[in-house]
Amino acid sequence: MKGNQLMRKPKLLRALLILLFVAAPIQWTRAQIVLSTPKTTLGAVIKNIKSQSNYQFFYDDKLAEMPVNAIDVKNGSLQSVLDAALQGKGITYKIEDNIVYLSASGEPQTPQQTGQEHTVTGTVVDATGEALIGVNVQVKGNPTAGTITDFEGNYSLSVPGNGEIVFSYIGYRSETLKPDGKNVLNVTMQEDTQQIGEVVVTALGIKREKKMLGYAVQELKSDELNKTGDPSVTSALQGKVAGLQMNTSATGLGGSTKITIRGNSSLTDNNQPLWIVDGVPFSDTSTSSASRYDGVDRGSASMDINPDDIESISVLKGPNAAALYGSRAGNGVILITTKKGSKKDGFGIRYSGNFTWTAIGETLDMQRRYGQGHIDTKDAKTAVYDKTDSGSWGPVLDGSMKEAWNGETYAYSNYGDKLKDYFDTGFSHTHNVSISNGTEKSHFRTSFGYSDNDGVFPTESLSRVNADLNAGTELNKWVSMDGKISLSRTKADNRPLYGDYGAISQLMRIPNNVRLDDLKQYSDETHAHVNWTGPTASIRNPYYVLHQRQNSDERWRAFGYYSMKINFTDWLHLSAKYAFDYYRTRVQSTNAGDGINGEANTSMITNDSMDRSEENFFESNAEVILMGDRQLTDNFRLGFNVGGNFMYQRSETLGVGVGNMVDKGNWMLNAANLLRTGSEDGYKRAMNSVFGSVQMAWKEYLSLDLTARNDWSSTLPSGNNSFFYPSANLSFVVSDFLRSIDKPLPSWVTFAKARLSAAQVGKDTSPYQLYNTYSFKFDNGVLTPTKDNVKMNDQLKPEIATSYEAGLDMKFLNNRLGFDFTYYYSKTKNQIMKVPAAAPWSGGQWVNAGMVTNQGVELMLYSTLVETKDFAFDLNVNMAHNVSKVKELAPEENVNYMFFNGDGNFPVKVGTRAGHKLGEIYATSLYKRNENGDIIVNENGLPMTVTNESEYVNKPIGNIQPKLTMSVSPTFTYKGITLSALFDMKFGGDIFSYSEMLATGNGLAKRTLNRGEENNYMMVFPGVTESSEVNTKQVSASEYYGALQAEDFIYDASFIKLKELSIGYSFPSSMLKKTPVNSLNVSFVARNLCYLMKHTPGTSPEGGYDTTMFSQAIDYASLPFTRTFGISINLGF
Repeated sequence: MKGNQLMRKPKLLRALLILLFVAAPIQWTRAQIVLSTPKTTLGAVIKNIKSQSNYQFFYDDKLAEMPVNAIDVKNGSLQSVLDAALQGKGITYKIEDNIVYLSASGEPQTPQQTGQEHTVTGTVVDATGEALIGVNVQVKGNPTAGTITDFEGNYSLSVPGNGEIVFSYIGYRSETLKPDGKNVLNVTMQEDTQQIGEVVVTALGIKREKKMLGYAVQELKSDELNKTGDPSVTSALQGKVAGLQMNTSATGLGGSTKITIRGNSSLTDNNQPLWIVDGVPFSDTSTSSASRYDGVDRGSASMDINPDDIESISVLKGPNAAALYGSRAGNGVILITTKKGSKKDGFGIRYSGNFTWTAIGETLDMQRRYGQGHIDTKDAKTAVYDKTDSGSWGPVLDGSMKEAWNGETYAYSNYGDKLKDYFDTGFSHTHNVSISNGTEKSHFRTSFGYSDNDGVFPTESLSRVNADLNAGTELNKWVSMDGKISLSRTKADNRPLYGDYGAISQLMRIPNNVRLDDLKQYSDETHAHVNWTGPTASIRNPYYVLHQRQNSDERWRAFGYYSMKINFTDWLHLSAKYAFDYYRTRVQSTNAGDGINGEANTSMITNDSMDRSEENFFESNAEVILMGDRQLTDNFRLGFNVGGNFMYQRSETLGVGVGNMVDKGNWMLNAANLLRTGSEDGYKRAMNSVFGSVQMAWKEYLSLDLTARNDWSSTLPSGNNSFFYPSANLSFVVSDFLRSIDKPLPSWVTFAKARLSAAQVGKDTSPYQLYNTYSFKFDNGVLTPTKDNVKMNDQLKPEIATSYEAGLDMKFLNNRLGFDFTYYYSKTKNQIMKVPAAAPWSGGQWVNAGMVTNQGVELMLYSTLVETKDFAFDLNVNMAHNVSKVKELAPEENVNYMFFNGDGNFPVKVGTRAGHKLGEIYATSLYKRNENGDIIVNENGLPMTVTNESEYVNKPIGNIQPKLTMSVSPTFTYKGITLSALFDMKFGGDIFSYSEMLATGNGLAKRTLNRGEENNYMMVFPGVTESSEVNTKQVSASEYYGALQAEDFIYDASFIKLKELSIGYSFPSSMLKKTPVNSLNVSFVARNLCYLMKHTPGTSPEGGYDTTMFSQAIDYASLPFTRTFGISINLGF
């Protein structure tokens, strides 16, 4: 088979890697600079240097005309040229990689000693109070009289009596201050965003100047990402990137989260972006098994990442930005760069700790007026108390003494909010320690993190341990090496069980007059199930569920890389990298039967049982890239890269289910005498790739990037397994162009840039979709072969996504205001989807059919509204609008594609129709209406319904797509105090509340307060008879509310939420001088404080059924809304 050939092709790449490592010690000739010129300008010298090397310069345009010294250097280094040209000119420089930063440290002039010299000392810090190391501190007019700040930001300088001191630092505004006889002068420096061009991490980890990019990239630094100590990277991202949406499951600690960027493009739930951590593809699988009846959400694998180790996250939005990563990046890329040691920081030890408490906030709106019982519609026509009734249609809670379900007599009253009282206050603490160091040639950083979390759900816990080491060294000026290894262990116990049989579903049924404390004794002396309704299968004691159905999961993970780089010249180098990601997950769930350790005594579950599975996943990537970047003329710069990648994946899963444990409570396989089930699953896949790109820049205001990649996938048939995709990106910095022709924009316009891009990318499919195979499982001890009931297709083609993007970036008032606007359109065709098939293929068949389009806009606004010496107010806003639409489905007309079928008799389905928006919500039972829209009732006074799918799919009751997502992030800074907040918003979209529908049928939902008490609990359903007469037939309140349909429980999913709040104080260095601590920040942090606006009945408009593509449309038995408060501490030594 072709797939096997693909898996044999890495031999060539391996050979290239071996050749590269063997060749590493070979010394290659580095280009030297030749420059001989009389006195000239700095701008002329820079142009000459750039034409001979790959160095880039960042400096104030005013310096270009400054005269410099005569130069005569042959085959010299860059430093020797700059030293000769700038000696005595009051200009300092700094070289980082291939970037040279120039800054003026004061106008050169003859020193004037007009007074007695005295020593001035002080500390230089940034706006947050962090010490600045290496700041140039000079006497104005005397470039030879100066010093730099030490590791604590301190300096000492002799200054003439009337002298002035100039403080200058790359990336900060220069400050010129006069001591006026003072011996101590402390300085707070402000960032200067104009001085240095913004550099971001792009595809393949290449750092590029953002203004030269022709596509949208949004980057978050570590301090922006996690101001409130969120232990989950995905949760920390929410609301901070325009166009990025989260599908979260409200399922407790570490619940699954799925990310989509710019909408859903695939019909098979393959819409997640590719995760890259330090160049290593990182599997972010979600193992949610939540369903209508039961199941456990075991979280997303991204939970293994320690947020404290992250330096920055770049979000590459769609194929335009991520084309070089190939078919896996068709949905965009989450590109994570972790922290490393550096020369600038020197040796350092840092500690961060977070201590937070989590409590239940809002719960489903319930009525507190009525208790247990039913409505007698025959004789008395009134509400009747019945201690065995499962409904809450009883009389008003009047405090009278009544016999309860357990034989005790107590007041017939309301005994609290069961959905709140059942839960605990969760507590979490995380600790991170890192040690780092950097020298001229080498760097390293090692870190250790520990997180321990007790959830609000009783007995629920989640812990994580992380260890990380990265190091790099320059063996010589030609060869450098870099490597990283990360280890983690994530363990969870007793994640909540969800669905009909979960505790939350049971809590929603308990009448107001039943005391929750009485249910804590969930079994009797015979180990029988004890419940307020008796030991029935439909309603369970929530404490029984808690203690009898237990689970655990544990994931060990290791990922890392080794890379080597050879510099042939200053502008040409070769790099090679081997990266891997491995994890092993073990899952166990147990069911103790009908007692803690006893035999089954009721009809609920006849035997105790245990299920255990283990998954091993491995992925490796071997990559070689040749990169070049050179200034060919004074005006034209050319960069390129050419490379190849081999990816290999392997997954193996073993599962076993046993029962009839002979040693009760001993959950070991050898303690069972029944083998219920057993299975083995797995796959192998490979992908070979070659890629290349060219970057062309003219005068640093016009840039054109061209990329191309070809993938060969083992999961597609030999005739269709090769797919090629190109991209083109154009950037035009209008402001720089107009300035170059002496027609600058108005002074209040600082920067203006237009960009265009087009890209195409392919997507393959999952392994083993081409041919039908057998699976083998043990069923009650018998090995049973089962053939797929889905018809496979050996002619599948790759999905092809084509994307177009246009944008405009502008900055005003010296970067005090700015915006970044993007319009995009994408089309994904050849969708790999499942459609109905003739017998015997009851599961359907895989085909290429359908087309999905996404169209939208993104807008990022940023501003510094107030800025004084001690106070600043920044405001950032992200907005996005996207429409996902199905243009085509299968070739047959009117084919409906259901993403969520609702497990049989569920009230709603979620799907799509050709020509309509994705994510329509259909009620499987609609009111039957006449031409005027009136509900038609039958002879019993109850509504008639429509249950034919061909009718209800043409009358959707909602759609999950929002019209607008938005976030607002204000930050206030006063001296060392920082107050920041994040408001997360969504406008539009719908959600179906099955939670409220069930509570309404039981008589507990708040809407059932209106139950016709003044009319003997009889009500009239609004509608007309089949003869169009107004309905007057009375029915009981329980019948009335039991006849409501799904369309009555559809809500607008819009919300405004205060997602994050942080108030921190950075202690000034002066307060820490006599301590071993050189930096200290303490913050109050809070997450998910409250909803400022929402429409759902006490439930969260965000938490869904699970994290599959469109189950977000459904709220059922989800964990109530929780809020978190705590403190955060950061120390530096």
